[in-house]
Amino acid sequence: MADIYLDNNATTACDPRVVEAMLPYFLEQFGNPSSIHSFGSGVGRAVSKARKQVQELLGAAHDSEIIFTSCGTESDNTAILSALKCFPNRKEIITTAVEHPAVLALCGQLEKEGYTVHRLKVDGKGRLDLEEYRRLLTPNVVIVSVMWANNETGTLFPVEEMAEMAASVGVQFHTDAVQAVGKVPIDLKNSKIDMLSLSGHKLHAPKGIGVLYLKGGCAFPTLAARRSSGTRAPRRHRERGIGGGSRQGLRTGARAHGV
Repeated sequence: MADIYLDNNATTACDPRVVEAMLPYFLEQFGNPSSIHSFGSGVGRAVSKARKQVQELLGAAHDSEIIFTSCGTESDNTAILSALKCFPNRKEIITTAVEHPAVLALCGQLEKEGYTVHRLKVDGKGRLDLEEYRRLLTPNVVIVSVMWANNETGTLFPVEEMAEMAASVGVQFHTDAVQAVGKVPIDLKNSKIDMLSLSGHKLHAPKGIGVLYLKGGCAFPTLAARRSSGTRAPRRHRERGIGGGSRQGLRTGARAHGV
């Protein structure tokens, strides 16, 4: 009997339509999307189209809020570490006890560096206690990072409500939405969520592509050598990265064109 795959929460097969759309960029349209010549400009337009498609998927207000990364883990780490850079005097982090290791492992390391990490517990049905969250939520908190959907239980956390609560005390809110994107309606332009992570291979895209959504106006550190303090990202982010700021000016390196 043939094996039946039942682990789409771990990874999904790449959709044949995705493979078909990507193949030309491996073999024919191979230019650097940042180049000004014809080999690159067409690829650049394809990357811009992909960014707009992700914008529509997430209900983001602007395509400039979409930053392509290598995976969900990079997106999670970037979100949390950027908040630490922007608010160096705040030393508390709120997350949950059931987050993905991409978040929990980083928080464990940050504890060793002197941060206090509050891990919200869940009840027998996998639900969070919002009153506990409310008690912990103070201006001393640098960031809240709570997954939208749990990868083991499927429980949906009330991240939109939690983001509203965080915004009321001036705290950044990040959600790992790797297990939610493509499965539940998301309308970020009408939410208080500051940052959101997703991973392509969880929804029939290839491995090695992720996204960090960064709301326009959200505090995000500049990577430029000439500036060391955090900056507030405008609607169209202007910060530049070291080593070729060609990922919305916020992530260095050449843009991947298989997106």
